[in-house]
Amino acid sequence: MISNKALLALFGFALVFSTVVAEDAADGEVHEEEEIGGASKDAAVSFHFTYPVDANVNKEVFAGRPIKFLIGFKNGGEKEFTVKFAETSFRYHQDFNFHLQNFTAAQFNRKVGPKEEVTLDTSIPVFEQFSGRPLGLVVRLHYEDSDNQFFVHTAFNETITVADDDSNYNSETYFMYLVFIVIAVLLLMAGRSYLEKLTRKHGMAKRAPVVEQGTTKTGEVDFEWIPRDVLNNKKSPKPASPKPKKAQKAE
Repeated sequence: MISNKALLALFGFALVFSTVVAEDAADGEVHEEEEIGGASKDAAVSFHFTYPVDANVNKEVFAGRPIKFLIGFKNGGEKEFTVKFAETSFRYHQDFNFHLQNFTAAQFNRKVGPKEEVTLDTSIPVFEQFSGRPLGLVVRLHYEDSDNQFFVHTAFNETITVADDDSNYNSETYFMYLVFIVIAVLLLMAGRSYLEKLTRKHGMAKRAPVVEQGTTKTGEVDFEWIPRDVLNNKKSPKPASPKPKKAQKAE
């Protein structure tokens, strides 16, 4: 029977062997990625934002709006290159190895002869959930030479800021202000109408102009023209009753 020490030795050897194999495999992947991801010394790549144009300076884009950019490729060698495609992705700004979003590769398949250069245009969308966040933008251009050797050139690899689109807010703000003005005018008109009805109800409406009637008070009688002896005689004379006429005798 195999002793416990022999079993432990075999187990330790297997563990070490598996670790070495895994490291070799990992090293092979890294070397392969570095070999494929290298840029040709005969190629020069440039990058330029076309929308928004200010992103070339402030590195700021807008949520809900596409990012449009140009990639320039110059062949300074003697071999012909074929620009295959460009891959674009959003990365976590503190760790560019962490992918947030990968976009569909933009296919070009453009041949570039010796001492020639081409300009390639493409765009990617920016979703609104990225608003207010810094993102790592990585644009990598894949191409090959006439010997079928592949190259990858990083055209852009920087942090950008996703801001809110002010143009949409401006139009919405103007419309909101217009609605508020219309509502305010309607409220003023309704308030004026209500006040007019209220003043009429309480007799506060405009009155007819008062005609001046002099200094004589109503109900008083001017006695200046009546003789004073008549005024002093309190008893008014009784009217004399008419005497009956005597009938004349007939002759």
